[in-house]
Amino acid sequence: MAVPIIARDFTPEDWAFIFEGLPKVLRFELWQTLSEDKKSPILAAMRDDSREQLLSMLSSEHLEDVARSSSAEHLVEILDVLPNKIAKGLIKKLNSEESGLVEEALNYDDSQVGRYINHDLYTVHKSANVGDLLEELKDELLPPYTDSILVVDEANHYLGQVDINALFSNKPELSLVQIAEFSDRVISADLDLYDAAEAVKSSGRSMLPVIAKDGRLVGRFTIKDAIDVFQEYYEAQVSHMGRVSDEDLFAPVITSARRRAVWLGINLITAFAASIVIGVFDEVVAQVVALAVLMPIVASMGGITGSQTLTLTIRGLATGQLAKSNLRALGNKEVLVAFFNGILWAAVVSVITSFWFDNPWLSAIIGVSLILNMLVAAFAGIAIPVLLDKIGIDPALAGSVILTTVTDVVGFFVFLGSASLLLI
Repeated sequence: MAVPIIARDFTPEDWAFIFEGLPKVLRFELWQTLSEDKKSPILAAMRDDSREQLLSMLSSEHLEDVARSSSAEHLVEILDVLPNKIAKGLIKKLNSEESGLVEEALNYDDSQVGRYINHDLYTVHKSANVGDLLEELKDELLPPYTDSILVVDEANHYLGQVDINALFSNKPELSLVQIAEFSDRVISADLDLYDAAEAVKSSGRSMLPVIAKDGRLVGRFTIKDAIDVFQEYYEAQVSHMGRVSDEDLFAPVITSARRRAVWLGINLITAFAASIVIGVFDEVVAQVVALAVLMPIVASMGGITGSQTLTLTIRGLATGQLAKSNLRALGNKEVLVAFFNGILWAAVVSVITSFWFDNPWLSAIIGVSLILNMLVAAFAGIAIPVLLDKIGIDPALAGSVILTTVTDVVGFFVFLGSASLLLI
């Protein structure tokens, strides 16, 4: 397979998109046509599952070639999906500078900035002055997304940053330390990736310096890095809604089946929970057939109400708009919305039920059941994602499964329980 001339200008992200859309065999054929310098950035840009599938097809020798041509930040992405023995072997074969950067990055977990730090930055020593720096910049190509120069000392401790525009408005003999700005607009290396992305977005700058606990400047976090984090985060939310997570389009059948079987099993357990509630009232359902016809309405209306609130809550948690300070206000608002909608649609369903089955008691039962289930659903739509988020479980992954169980169980219990008391 030859690479078309037009494809030679593709970015690593373009290539990653192409590889993720190819079946396994074609991926390997295309991979063999690429030059070594392209491979590491492409692997780093791919989703975890797709990258793991591609690396599983490569020999140890091929992996070593890729590692030798990798930057430290790209290599960390690759090592994440390799067996420990192979990963350690690759690190030992790097030069001392690269291996040091990789080992420092691996001291952080995969949710922290320090793990995927960007080492492509421009720094100057504190002894330099404005004139020296301007002269040096004439022959230097600054890294992308550089809007300031970072000032450091002999031990690479961060001392501040100087806006590039400020260089032209100050006297050449001024020391950079004199005009450097040391503000709180820095990122700690152990900060969560999403929080770091939020910090860059709200800073109004194209990059922020990343500082270790001892004050050393270890890298930077750019607006492009922030965009990548946001994109990955929201793609994960969409994927989790479908219970497929970061699954590769062409992952092996057994792998995909095993992953999805877990959530199918969880859904089955929750369905049995709702069925058990129905089984408790099997006699009343057998005697009043209309109950079997109307049961899905109660569960469905509760489910939709809860899903609307759940989606709103997850969005608030994801964007940082929802916190402890405004949680009660959102709860009050959502319960009132559910109450008014419950009264409206309970009246509609009660009227239809009265004409359909000519039973005022049945109309009253379903009306009250709808209102109660929609109120519970609204409360659960807020409480469930907040509790899941506190214990470290992704609300988008597990929230809807738990919510469905709650609305089904409560809806069936209230509806059938009321019917057993009033109709039998």
